[in-house]
Amino acid sequence: MVSLTTEEDTRKVQTAVVGQADSDWPVFLPYDHDDFDRFMRGRTRDDFYCGVLLGGCGKKLTPKRYTEKKCHFAHRPPVHCCRTETGEASADHLYIGQALRRWLLQQGYQDAEVTYLDPGSVHGGAVEVRFGQGRSRLIRVQLARLSLREWQETRERLADRHTHIHWAYGPYCGLSHNEVDAAGHAIRISCRTEGETREVYVGTQYTDNSLAWSALTECRLSNEGIVTPRLDAEPPAGSTPAPAPTPVAFPLAPGTIAFTAASELPAPRPDPNGTAVRLYEADLQPIDSAVVRARITLPHAHPAPPPHQLHVIYSSAHLLPLTEAAPSEPAWFIRADGASPLPQQADSRWPDLRPASPPPKSPPPTPTTTELAASTLRPFHLGEAETIRVFRSRLELVARARGLVDWETLVSHAGAAPGDITPEERVRLLIAVDHPRADGKPVLSALVKPALAPDAPAPYFADVLAGLGWRADLTKAKVVEIWERERRTAYALARNEAVAALQQPTAASARNGATLTLNEDQIVARFREHLKLVANGRSVIKWKTLLRKQGIPSSALSARDQVRLLAAVDRPYVAGRGLLSALVKGEGRLTGPAPFFGEVLAELGWVPDATTPTVEAAWWAASGRAYAQHTGTPQSVPAARPAEEDRTHWSRLGTTKAAVVAAARRSLIDAARRQVCVGWHTLAAAAGLKPTDLSDKARESILVAVDSPTSPYGVLLSSLVVASEHTPVPYFDSILKRLGRPHGLRPIELGQVRKREQSLAFAAYSPTSATAPKERS
Repeated sequence: MVSLTTEEDTRKVQTAVVGQADSDWPVFLPYDHDDFDRFMRGRTRDDFYCGVLLGGCGKKLTPKRYTEKKCHFAHRPPVHCCRTETGEASADHLYIGQALRRWLLQQGYQDAEVTYLDPGSVHGGAVEVRFGQGRSRLIRVQLARLSLREWQETRERLADRHTHIHWAYGPYCGLSHNEVDAAGHAIRISCRTEGETREVYVGTQYTDNSLAWSALTECRLSNEGIVTPRLDAEPPAGSTPAPAPTPVAFPLAPGTIAFTAASELPAPRPDPNGTAVRLYEADLQPIDSAVVRARITLPHAHPAPPPHQLHVIYSSAHLLPLTEAAPSEPAWFIRADGASPLPQQADSRWPDLRPASPPPKSPPPTPTTTELAASTLRPFHLGEAETIRVFRSRLELVARARGLVDWETLVSHAGAAPGDITPEERVRLLIAVDHPRADGKPVLSALVKPALAPDAPAPYFADVLAGLGWRADLTKAKVVEIWERERRTAYALARNEAVAALQQPTAASARNGATLTLNEDQIVARFREHLKLVANGRSVIKWKTLLRKQGIPSSALSARDQVRLLAAVDRPYVAGRGLLSALVKGEGRLTGPAPFFGEVLAELGWVPDATTPTVEAAWWAASGRAYAQHTGTPQSVPAARPAEEDRTHWSRLGTTKAAVVAAARRSLIDAARRQVCVGWHTLAAAAGLKPTDLSDKARESILVAVDSPTSPYGVLLSSLVVASEHTPVPYFDSILKRLGRPHGLRPIELGQVRKREQSLAFAAYSPTSATAPKERS
C-alpha cells in the first residue's frame, strides 16, 4: 500500500506537454492501465515534458503504468520541481486555448493568437485569444479568482484596446454572477475527461443560476460573443426584447473570392457591429463561378484596394443579398474584414478577372527597332506561374542544403537569362514565391544573395518584404535582422521537412488536443524497429501502413522524404548486407521491388555488380538477407537433402537425380516457350519415370534443383508446375523458402506470386523475345 505522502508527491503529475518544454500542446495520462496502453500507441516515453506553461520545471517526464494504482507521469531524478497544479485539470488552460484556436478556425478566423496569463497559478490564470482584423477582437477566459475591483479594471483596460471583448468564466473564478447581473447571462467554460483527453464544454448561466452545457464545437460566434445552442433556442426570460431579425448572411471560406476594379462609393451603410467601414463596388469572382458586379465593405482603416490589382479576401467575410437594390444595381453585398493584393495580374483560380493596366507614370519613349524586337520576346520561357513554381522548388532545395543562391543562378533554372527580367519583375516574382505571408512560414527569398558578394541580403530584399506586408521604411539593420531570422527558419524547417509537416495536428490529434512531434532521428529509429518486426514475420508492409503505425499522416511526407528516410534506416550501408527498406512494398504489388527502391539504393550508394546487376536482383538479395538476419533463419537451404535423397533410392529407379533435374528443366523450358503449365505426369515422363515414383518431398527437391542455379533475379520455372485440375502444388511456398525468396504468404498472396512468376517465365522464354535465356545443358 502506497503511503499518502508518496501518492501526493508533486513529482508525480497527471498532465504534460509534448514536443518541447515550452509547448502548449497538452496531454492527459489516463488513470487506468488499459487506457494507458491506448494512450501510448504511436508515442514513446521520451515525448513528454513538465511544461513551462503548466508551471513546471521543463524537464522530461516518464509515463508510469500501474495495475494496482493510478498511472501517472513521474520526473526523472534528480529534479526539484515547484509545480503546484498536478491533477487532471492542471492543463485545462492549454486545452481551452487550443480548443478555442481550432474553433475560431472553423468560424473563419485563421490568425487567432493565444496568450496564457499566469499559467502556473491556481486554476490556470486566464486565457486570452485575439483574432479578427488587426486582432482587434478578444475572448477572455477567466480561470483564476479575481476581486470585483480587479475584474472591473481589467474590463475597462481591455475595452480601450479592442473593438469586441467576449468574456467566459471557469468553474472557480467566482465572477460569473457579476456577468449575469451585467448582461443577463454568462458564458461558462469547463473541461471534462473523456477517454485520453480533456474535452472543452461551454455553458450558459442565467439569473436563476441554472446552467445548460454544450460542446464548444456546437457553438457559434457572433458580434455579441460565443452563442451556445441554448442561447439560440431559448433566450433567458426577462432579457431585453428581441432585436429586429438579423439579415441572412452566409459565411464565406477565406481565400475563395477575388475582386478587381474596385471603386469607392459614398455614404456606406453602417456595419451591424458599429465598425466604421468603406463601401466599394467591384468585379468579383468566386472560385469555379462567373464574374459578377458586387458591393464590398472593408474596415475604414483598411488601405483602399487599387483598381488595377487582383485582391483576395483571406479574412472572415459574409455574403448578404441586397434585397432593396434596383434592377440595374448589384444584387450581392460582401462584408469583409480585409483583403490582400496578389503580386501577379492574373490567377488561374479566377480566370475571368482582368485587372486594368495601371496608369503610366509618364509617356514612354518611342522605342527603337531593336527595342521593338526585344519587346516581342517572351520574358518567361516557362510561363509566369511555372517560373514561380520553379523558383520556389529551387529555393526549397537551397534551404535543405543550408546554402544561398544568387539571382543569376536562380533565373537559369527557369530557362531564362538575368537580362530577360526587369528589376521590378524580379521583385514581383519573389513576392509571388512567398505569397501569402503566414506565421511560421519562412521567406524563401531570404536565400537569394548578391552575386560575387559575401553572404548578405540582396539589395532588393527590403522591397520584397514590403510587398509581403512589412513596413516600407525598414532600416538597413532591421532588414538584416529579418533576413537572418527568415534564413534560419528556412534552414530549420527544411532540415527536417517531415517534422515541420507533422507539427500540424491531424484530425485525430486535434480531437485529443495534442499533436505528434518527432525529430528525424526518432522517425528513422521507429521505422527501423517496425521493419525488424516485419522481417521477423517474413512479411512486407505498405509505406502508408508503416506511416500509420507510427501515427504519421501520409500527407506529411513527400516522395523525396520517403526515399531519404528509408535510406537512413539502412545506414551505414554495407554491400552484401540485408536492407530493411526492401521490405516496404509498392502499392498494388505483392512481391518485387517497390517503384522507389531503386532511388533508395542510389541514396545508399549501391553499385551494380555481377551478383546483383539490376535493381530487382538487388531487391531479391537484400530482402532475403534481411529475413535471414532478423529471424535467425539462413537465407537459403542447400538444395540437396541427403537424408531425403537416400530414401528416394534413385538407383532403384535406374537413374540419377541429376538426370531427372535436367529432364525436368528441359520440359519446363519447353512449356514456357509454349506458354503453358504442366503437371508431374509430363515431367516424370520426360525423365522416363512414372508420377508415382516420386514423393512430394522428392518433387520439391527436384524443382529446387531446377531453379537453384538461377541468379536471384531469374525466373522460377517451378511456378509452371501444377497439380491436378490446374491447382497449385502444395509445396510451392517451401520451394520459395529454400531458394531464399519471400515466403510464408497467405494463400491469395502466394497465388498471385505464382502467377507473376509464370508471366515472367512466359515472357523470358517467349519465341518473340530478343533476350530469351539460353537453355542450359
